[in-house]
Amino acid sequence: MTDFKISIIVPVYNVEAYVAQCLDSIVGQSYRSLDIIVVNDGSTDGSLEIVRSYEAQDARIRVVDQPNQGLSAARNAGMELASGDFLWFVDSDDYIALDACERIAEVLQSKPCDLLILGRYRFWEDGSKVYDRVSWGESVPDGRTYLTEAVTRGIFTASACNKVVRTAMVREHAFRFQRGILYEDLYSTFQCLLQTGCVGLLEEPCYFYRQNRAGSIISSIKERDKDVLKTIGLLENHAAAVDPGMLEEHSFKLLVYSWVANAVCFKYPQKKPFSRRANRIVKDILHDERYRKYVRYFAGSAQAEFKWRLSAWLALHCYPLFVVLIYGFYKFKNIFR
Repeated sequence: MTDFKISIIVPVYNVEAYVAQCLDSIVGQSYRSLDIIVVNDGSTDGSLEIVRSYEAQDARIRVVDQPNQGLSAARNAGMELASGDFLWFVDSDDYIALDACERIAEVLQSKPCDLLILGRYRFWEDGSKVYDRVSWGESVPDGRTYLTEAVTRGIFTASACNKVVRTAMVREHAFRFQRGILYEDLYSTFQCLLQTGCVGLLEEPCYFYRQNRAGSIISSIKERDKDVLKTIGLLENHAAAVDPGMLEEHSFKLLVYSWVANAVCFKYPQKKPFSRRANRIVKDILHDERYRKYVRYFAGSAQAEFKWRLSAWLALHCYPLFVVLIYGFYKFKNIFR
């Protein structure tokens, strides 16, 4: 087997309770040809001391210590230093299967591709987990086809962490994570898929994605959730530059509507249904024309699945019932998780 070197980039910020588990899963890989770059983004807890101790024990690890600049800046700093043939971004509160890199290398050996999408588990502190599949039993010719099919089939994941990408492609197209916004993964994944000629799919779960960590970005109420509106603009501008017709495709509209709904508009009603602040943030997004046009489209689209039509119609015409529906649905769903 050809030894592909895989650069694993781990951004770190105040994760002293989790980072050892993450690094243990990386240094313990059965596949050894790794370049491990840990970027400490101004942690104020004991995270830096922990990652320095791993650096002292494993020559493959390089630790970069920088002032706090955010997740995108940390990932970008790691990319600049990467020496591997492929890049993999692993968040420091998550972990990977101990044979993940070996499986990745086997797929890349049998099917040279620019992007490999990995199966993953989402897991909770109570021990429960949910598997996120990445394929539907058919090969795909390119990234745009995968994007369209995955969005339509409801299995698209915006996360950068279950994607392994060829370093040469990243540098050829000067891909960078967008700084200054939350939920930066979607735009980067969208860009990458539209430029990718060959996509590989690895259904076996390689990545374990922690849910609802206390203090994490996605577990708190914040005004910056409105950054989803900036992301819509980035997606629209990039789509228009690649193919203006994409803006009118149902799959593109579904990508925008469903992603914003799941990232913010469904999140707060299920977790903070009685919070005035949370509901104001959701209403501000729903009433902003950058998103509202997608809500109107799905409220009246015969092509859309019933769940999207119903949620969009209620969001437009009966917000209190929208909150009750979302809260009830996820409460029931979590009982049987």
